[in-house]
Amino acid sequence: MATLDWIVLVLGTGIGIVSLTADLIGLGGYLGFGWKQALGTAVALLLLLVSSIRIVRRERQRTGR
Repeated sequence: MATLDWIVLVLGTGIGIVSLTADLIGLGGYLGFGWKQALGTAVALLLLLVSSIRIVRRERQRTGR
């Protein structure tokens, strides 16, 4: 499960980068921040938050803090 959390963390980071820079890299449907970018950013933040919490909790349990 530890490896899966790290994979989700990296995946969320990638989704966030692509979502936030979609217009710059030519993936945006139109200029400006659209609903697809907002949805991608929200999903990325959720993935980052959940995986980060799970990683930190596991490390705290391992060290006894």
